[in-house]
Amino acid sequence: MTTETVQNATKTFKFSFPTCTNEEILFKLEVPVEIPYEGSSRELVQRVIKMFHIPVYLEDKLNEELASFIADETKNFYNERDEKLLNQLKNGELNIEGIIRGWEKSFKENVLEFAEQKGSSDEEVFAAAYHKLVHSPALETILQVESSYAKTVMNMIQNRDEDIKKLTERQTEEMEEKIRLLNVSSTEEEINALAAKHFEEQSVASGRWESQLDALRHAQRAAHRAWLMTAIDDYQLNENATPSNSPLCSFPPELPGPVQPAPPRLEESFTIHLGSQLKQTHNIRLVAVDIMDLCSVNRGDSGTWNRVQPALALYSNDLSAVVLLADHKPTRSPLIKLARQATEHHFDDVEIQLRDISEKVQEPAERRNAERGAGGGAAGGAGGGAGGAGSAGRRALRAGDVYVTRHTNLAEPHLVYHLVLDDEQMRAGDITSRHPAILALRNILKSACCNDVTNITIPLLLRHDLTEEMTMSWCMRRAELVLKCVKGFVLESSGGGGAELRTLTAALPPSTGPALFAALADLLAATFRLAGPVRQAK
Repeated sequence: MTTETVQNATKTFKFSFPTCTNEEILFKLEVPVEIPYEGSSRELVQRVIKMFHIPVYLEDKLNEELASFIADETKNFYNERDEKLLNQLKNGELNIEGIIRGWEKSFKENVLEFAEQKGSSDEEVFAAAYHKLVHSPALETILQVESSYAKTVMNMIQNRDEDIKKLTERQTEEMEEKIRLLNVSSTEEEINALAAKHFEEQSVASGRWESQLDALRHAQRAAHRAWLMTAIDDYQLNENATPSNSPLCSFPPELPGPVQPAPPRLEESFTIHLGSQLKQTHNIRLVAVDIMDLCSVNRGDSGTWNRVQPALALYSNDLSAVVLLADHKPTRSPLIKLARQATEHHFDDVEIQLRDISEKVQEPAERRNAERGAGGGAAGGAGGGAGGAGSAGRRALRAGDVYVTRHTNLAEPHLVYHLVLDDEQMRAGDITSRHPAILALRNILKSACCNDVTNITIPLLLRHDLTEEMTMSWCMRRAELVLKCVKGFVLESSGGGGAELRTLTAALPPSTGPALFAALADLLAATFRLAGPVRQAK
């Protein structure tokens, strides 16, 4: 075999049969067949019969002649190919070294015995070390280290905000003074020049602080990895007793400070059974909370950083995720500000992830949008809500698209599913089960089950806040649709294998009133089959 790809040949299969009324008049059929043909000849016969309306009594004859044609042409194809290769070999036209390298590569990729011995990557070693340490008595020390790093970043962010605030106040005073003296001692040109100067000062200050923050995060990431690898070596050598010079003892235990009580919020939990024969048990939580609060690391918690459970489940098959409604531009995600409040020690920084997503989705999304746009007037009208004409039609991402980011510096989730939605469309009337947002939830739940996500939070109303048009009846209709669809999606996803979704949290806007919350809790209980004790009649 050569390293070049052998091109398939297209041969024409000819078949003729007489009419029912006159046997001298023949219908002639010509069908192009790709040789070698990798499909089933019987399937091709059925397609030909249906396409050209051939009488069914000719099926056996057509199948026999087509099978014979494919066999003969395939034999001729390989004979011609092999003869050509033999002639090239005799004439010295074949690249023997290239053929050998091709076979060698194939053996290394497909046969384990010949595969190259590759050791674990640095990321795999670091993940294994972290997983072992967080499941040991060193967990508290690790959280203290990460907490100290997070506090340092937050302090620098606070200093940045104060510095930019003072700069803005000074510039505002200068501009007001210039405007007050307009046509007295200052001109419009001087005011424009001052505005340009202020803009440049703001840019320089923001760039300087961002550079310092990036340098701090890189230094913390490198120091954390070096500290952790040193700690795992000492821990493995001294599992029974930790020496005084171990990195695990470099951070003294923190004294517990005053615990700030969590603000009260509406919350209800249910245990449900899904399935007709083989029932599956799931937990459903209905809670009125801002999804951003589930991601924020700066929630006023005292002592060690409140990430015990996410740290324990990081490298496991028990991951947590949230669904965040997002804009069609990944680089404008509201998660960026929250995720940059602490250093990301395990994955790429959130801005790098979003920028990489923006670049990778451009080509497939543009191809997808072009195919939809070429589908005709009816298809264009149906897709108007998702993309529309003008600037909206040129967007790479449309309503219903989902992209995922990974995090270890958020309060609770390991994964964030960014669901792209059109805010104006979601404000308007009712949606159906075929709406892109509902279909996107189906894809999210399927992806969660396939990627070891057992705890996921979704916005029940597909909105993060309550507005005037969201009346009680509006919320009930939207919640009923989402709950019924999610119920079917959970059954479908769990039946396809993968991780079992244990906890599903339905998040409501934090401003949800008690009356609406109670009505939605009753709706949830009516939609799902709740688990209850069996009471025997007396």
